[in-house]
Amino acid sequence: MQRITKLEIVFGLFTLALIYFIIANNASITGFLISPAAEVILISPIDNAQTQHTTIQFMFKYPLELEIKECALLLNEKVAKTTNALFSPHDTRIKTELVPGTYHWRIECVDTSNQVIYSELRKLIIGEQEESELKISRFPDRDGFIYEFELKDNLEIDIKNVVPNDVIRVKEQDITYDMNILRVIQDYSTGIEFVELLISDGYKRIKLGEGDSTSIDFNNDGYAELDIILNDISFRKAFFTVSTEKQSSNIAGKALQEPAQTSQPLTLLEVFLAGLIIALIIAIIFVLKRRKEEEKQYLTELKEDSSKTNKPRKTKKKVTKKTKKTGSRKKSKK
Repeated sequence: MQRITKLEIVFGLFTLALIYFIIANNASITGFLISPAAEVILISPIDNAQTQHTTIQFMFKYPLELEIKECALLLNEKVAKTTNALFSPHDTRIKTELVPGTYHWRIECVDTSNQVIYSELRKLIIGEQEESELKISRFPDRDGFIYEFELKDNLEIDIKNVVPNDVIRVKEQDITYDMNILRVIQDYSTGIEFVELLISDGYKRIKLGEGDSTSIDFNNDGYAELDIILNDISFRKAFFTVSTEKQSSNIAGKALQEPAQTSQPLTLLEVFLAGLIIALIIAIIFVLKRRKEEEKQYLTELKEDSSKTNKPRKTKKKVTKKTKKTGSRKKSKK
């Protein structure tokens, strides 16, 4: 059994610390997208519910293993009401009065360690539904929403709460163009915030920072059919405004249309993992080199011990009686 070196112990502890960091942040790495493991489960109202009542009870439940200290009702990404009267994790309610209109709502809960968990986003309509140029629907076979509108003159539409896997679909008569949301990056530590979109027809990539705008030529005829501006990124959700009028912006050069093969800047997690891999490779090379030197030294010492063991011994020559007699005769003749 080989002796464990100090370097191996250090790297073992470092690996355990990394595993603890990932678990403590409830992170699952999938395409460098980090998402919370626990979430709030909504009970009622159901998604796309429509009612004439203005007094609404929002019912939900949260995980048993978390010690929740308060929960908040978010309407259109703004806190409408907060409660800390959490008697049962299976049946928690927030009751509030609302005016007729359309609401996108969800629940936000905070536990005793200040970890924040969220529910899914749902839509609620109070009163008659207003006719909108924007149609929102779910994909039937996968996660994500479709934000669809007809391309026409003097168009201006706000598209809110857009996340990866969503699609902004533009219809021009019988032709359809899709803007697929690839990434919504919001890194508070580095201040990097941008959204990456992929145009289905032509396979163009568009990267927009917060406040950036660009014009999109869907059919490559040299004429931009649509202007899009990224107004805000909040809780990894993007808020756009699309229009058929030119956006007056002095930062038009920041938003670039580029081929799909263009490399993107590395995120903080990617840089961290790359550094960890390089450090582990250097450590492995160092350990292998050290063990090779130890083996070489061990073989040298083994040869020296072997040579000492097999070295012939010097023996004294025995003097026989015959030799003694011969010597005594020579002495007597003299």
